[in-house]
Amino acid sequence: MKVIPRIETVLIKTDKGWMFAEEYLLEDFIWHSLESALDIIPLKRQFNIKGEYCDILAKTKNNQLVVLELKNCEDRYIIHQLTRYYHSLKLEEPFKDSIDYSQPIRLIAIAPDFHKHNYIDRHYNLLQFEFIRFSILTQVNDFYLHLFLEGRQEVRVQKPIPFIQNQDNQEILLPEININLPPRILVNFLDNLSPLIKVEVLKLRDKMLGSDQRIREIKDGKSIFYGRGKTKPCCQLKFTSSSQSHYLQCYLWLPLPKCLLHFNKKIAIGRMYLNYEPDFRTVKTITYWTQTSRYANSVPIPIEIYLDQVGLDQTNKNIDKLFNFAVKLNLERN
Repeated sequence: MKVIPRIETVLIKTDKGWMFAEEYLLEDFIWHSLESALDIIPLKRQFNIKGEYCDILAKTKNNQLVVLELKNCEDRYIIHQLTRYYHSLKLEEPFKDSIDYSQPIRLIAIAPDFHKHNYIDRHYNLLQFEFIRFSILTQVNDFYLHLFLEGRQEVRVQKPIPFIQNQDNQEILLPEININLPPRILVNFLDNLSPLIKVEVLKLRDKMLGSDQRIREIKDGKSIFYGRGKTKPCCQLKFTSSSQSHYLQCYLWLPLPKCLLHFNKKIAIGRMYLNYEPDFRTVKTITYWTQTSRYANSVPIPIEIYLDQVGLDQTNKNIDKLFNFAVKLNLERN
């Protein structure tokens, strides 16, 4: 059987111009352009050190370590993030055979724009940080990444950005709903998890908030709720930590399976706990939990059985489809 590769849209168009569809696509393009654009040698992507994931580690030709943190949008806390990376790298000193740690570690932030807080944080920090602003510009029929280095010339990456239009040959637009930056509690916690989970969670968050103006984001202790107010949620992300591990608990308000319905009810909505695969894309089991007690049904139900009992297609074992369904139910409820 012939396998057809998945075609991915690399660029999308917003009211501010063109941008990468996902942050990891920006990372991938920068990674392959480091030597030609910035004259530094790539070492490692998504390097895990003390539970922190550095986007890119590289080195100069004289073996000076370079840390690059990439953002697909403005981020107020990029200085804090790079400072944590610096601390862990100084303690561990990875790649000792190829890095000269007698030289200072270069800390580079790359983003389409920088918040005024970034400049304030940098001004009062003892470390040195380099800000590189980027934009995506068109020339004839190609798209090019332009890097604007502070106090230096503009650098254009010579390799065009691969661009794929959707099947209808239309430009892909972001939702018109203005979505705020993720709350700090969410970003800090996701930084402790795998990059795959971080990408998926932030993508689903944007889809929920971009689906309808009524869907709100509500912080409550170690949880974040999404829905039409805290009394009408469709999703809860709960952060649990121990001395050795961090775990994201995910709950969706979904139909109860037939085996849990009482008093001849045909349908009821309940808070369902999702036991997901490590990539946060597929659900393994689902358990009915209430908000007032630890759980209402201690036996997890295999996702295949649950979908069959509530009349959903088996493709809904994908987390993104369950999220979409939970939002739809939330908007339809009185």
